[in-house]
Amino acid sequence: MPSSKDMSQPGTSPPSSRDSGRGSTEKASEASGRKRRLFVLIGIVCIIVVALALGLGLGLGLKKAPEREYNHKGPNVLVVMTDDQDMLLDSMSVMPNVQKLLGEEGVTYSKHYCTVAWCCPSRVNFLTGRAAHNTNVTSGHLPYGGWKKFLEEGLNSKYLPVWISNAGIRTYYAGKLLNGFNKMYLQGSTYPSSWTDSSFLIDPATYYYYDSWWSNNGNGGYNEYKGTHTTDVTQEKALSMLDDAASSGDQFFMMVAPVAPHQELKGGVKPPPVPEAWRGKFAGAKAPRTPNFNPDSPSGASWVRNLPKLSEKKLDICDKTFEDRLGNIAAIDDMVSTLVQKLDDYGILNNTYILYTSDNGFHIGNHRLSPGKRCPYEEDINIPLLIRGPNVAKGKNSSITNSHTDMAPTILQMLGVPLQDDFDGQPIAYTEEQLSGSTKSEHVNVEFWNAGNTPIGLAKHDYYNNTYKALRLMSDEQSFYYSTWCTGEREFYDMRTDSQQLHNRLADKPEGSAVEYYGRSERELFHRLEALLMVLKSCKMDSCRDPWATLFPGGEVVDIRGAMNSTYDAFFKDQPKISYSSCIDGHVVAEEGPQTVMAFG
Repeated sequence: MPSSKDMSQPGTSPPSSRDSGRGSTEKASEASGRKRRLFVLIGIVCIIVVALALGLGLGLGLKKAPEREYNHKGPNVLVVMTDDQDMLLDSMSVMPNVQKLLGEEGVTYSKHYCTVAWCCPSRVNFLTGRAAHNTNVTSGHLPYGGWKKFLEEGLNSKYLPVWISNAGIRTYYAGKLLNGFNKMYLQGSTYPSSWTDSSFLIDPATYYYYDSWWSNNGNGGYNEYKGTHTTDVTQEKALSMLDDAASSGDQFFMMVAPVAPHQELKGGVKPPPVPEAWRGKFAGAKAPRTPNFNPDSPSGASWVRNLPKLSEKKLDICDKTFEDRLGNIAAIDDMVSTLVQKLDDYGILNNTYILYTSDNGFHIGNHRLSPGKRCPYEEDINIPLLIRGPNVAKGKNSSITNSHTDMAPTILQMLGVPLQDDFDGQPIAYTEEQLSGSTKSEHVNVEFWNAGNTPIGLAKHDYYNNTYKALRLMSDEQSFYYSTWCTGEREFYDMRTDSQQLHNRLADKPEGSAVEYYGRSERELFHRLEALLMVLKSCKMDSCRDPWATLFPGGEVVDIRGAMNSTYDAFFKDQPKISYSSCIDGHVVAEEGPQTVMAFG
């Protein structure tokens, strides 16, 4: 700009004739100089503004903007599934990130259940939306379970990633898939199908915490990670996949499945080694001394009822297992926080459903049981489920009854993919409107087949005849547990008055303790529960979702309250009863007694 001395001011002399007579070259030079000074000044101002902006951004912890716009066709889904995580023995107490980032931002479900308390059949149930007696994957190993059984049943072309990828949505998996997945299956048609990118834990190193083996997206190779905790490897792979998914700009589905806090199976059965960052953080922690922890009087049924009290040595094993599980679960909590931050960094957090759950629960000293699973009791089957995402109700706790059978339908609904016709489950309510108007059924079907009399848990107990069919029936006014074992024993607990399942009213009713339900004797209730479980033990599709309609196709009864009407006493009493020809290791229909019930009318 011209300086003030170059400009005409009142009381000053006009430019001299010499100034007025400057040549054109001199004038052009002066103009050029003024422009250069102007550009320099503008550049200095820009540098100052950028520096201030960066400084302010760093000071406020602002995130770097994504390098591109992400125009997703629909919401994404991220599932985090742990291995053997309990809900009732304080594991969630060391997960502040999960509680804050998912619970406070979404829905926490208190009545979510696995239907088979064993990793492999439970995961297949989750991935297919079908009951274990319909997938026929009912064990963790051959001949009734494992990855090979999954292939033999044709399920590699009939599970979640297939339906999702067929809809044009990208799919990712990092972590444990199914037991029995080993180096024989690293490529070709025996590799898990329909994943855009995948890295699965490989047996026998699936449960080697500091020496895990991982597949390489079906190219036939694998990687070993010596000296790195398996949860850290899982996180590394998951973050890399998130980078790819977000950068694509496409809709995606991802499962992250750390093997923790499952027991380590290297050189024997041991508590899970703790990641370095969490070692010693829970030193001295003891397994919760709940009323059913190593009780003075025996509880349960069948062989459980004959267990001796746990010795001091076994109690020490319980406490050490609990302590090390907490360290592993806390590390997973950190991983969830990192994944959420990554989604936020890419600007897609609010367009992503996040589901947190486990494949099954875990008991530690309950009912005199050493650390383990596979039992029909609440510690083994009632598991965590938290959901946040687009339009999900915030900060809600829901007691709607649901199970892993409902997870595949729920995920497909979230992604906008049509549901399968042969689903045994149905979508879970998660929006405010759905939660307030849900007609979700009152029941959960639980089942298990003998584990082959192999040692289970750190105390080497044999689970003899561990075959049963069980029913959890819940509503706002009642909560029942009813089961039938292959050996003929039956169990019933009113969970409102005996939540610890200590007094089986079909085995040890105290004198003078007659109980009525809906104004009727408890014996009449047992007839109704037996009939309902008869339907569920062999149900398919609609009969799994609405078993009352099988018994009452005319719609006369839709819940347990209506069923208690005395009009139906003879009808329920005369129904076929659950029975077994033998306590076989897997699902063999011919060994499981009557398969159908009589319909009313």
